[in-house]
Amino acid sequence: MSEIEDQTPETAPSNGAPQPHEQVAVEEPARLGPLSRLTGTLLSPGETFVDVNRKPTWLAPFLIAVVTTLAFSFFFEWRAQPDWDKFFQTAVEKRLGKPLKELPPDQQEQIQKQLSYQKRFATTDITSTVSILIAIGRTIVFYAFAFLIPAGIFALGLMLMQAQTTFKKILSVVAWSWCATGLIYTIVMVASLMVRDRESLKEINLADPAGIVPSNLAVMLPSGTSPALISIAASFDIFTIWYLIVLAVGFAAIAGAKKFKTSKAATLVFGVWVIWVLLKTGLAAIGLGAR
Repeated sequence: MSEIEDQTPETAPSNGAPQPHEQVAVEEPARLGPLSRLTGTLLSPGETFVDVNRKPTWLAPFLIAVVTTLAFSFFFEWRAQPDWDKFFQTAVEKRLGKPLKELPPDQQEQIQKQLSYQKRFATTDITSTVSILIAIGRTIVFYAFAFLIPAGIFALGLMLMQAQTTFKKILSVVAWSWCATGLIYTIVMVASLMVRDRESLKEINLADPAGIVPSNLAVMLPSGTSPALISIAASFDIFTIWYLIVLAVGFAAIAGAKKFKTSKAATLVFGVWVIWVLLKTGLAAIGLGAR
């Protein structure tokens, strides 16, 4: 009797190479370059962030933001020529509630040293190489935190809302949103400085909500308004709201689910913003926070 041949075809092992009929997923390349993404974030954010979802990038907006901020710092020093000694001294006296000259000599000397360090770190002397290097360093550190911290917070929120995305995509949305809206804000500040005379610019108060661009509700409040109320009003800024809206559009585009609408993303974005406003308002009420 001959052996019965097994007519059952062999089955490929589960961990073997893909069969000819199987398709290997290939990452779709980006269709927009950095310049197109920059303008698209402002003019057509939905389409732009769909492209970001294909190929997320954060280095280009990071560099654009750093260069733009540095350029504005140099321009501001040249155009306004502010009295930084007076600015920092006024801020300290406001916090202390009395003029520096009323303090004991040893305290005055200590505070003056602190003000000297603050001025060296915060201002940009275009004639000093050390000052320029400090300006570059502080700007890079600022944007590293300005991009990473919000991205981390929103990544947690999107994860809890079951969005199917990655941290790199979230970081890319945050970076392009900040970069694009921040660029427009910088252009408006430059225009505002150019139309004002230099004598008035020397008295400009950068801590005042209407210091350069009156773009928030705090400019409508009378003098003597409580710091907490000023903090709330200053939060309702045209450029801040614009940034938040662009963020919501971006997060909806990268969420990876059709059910994740822009309204759902806006709930997360504006919810985080409300928490931030309440936090800084509480700090302002006890004299610790910025406007």
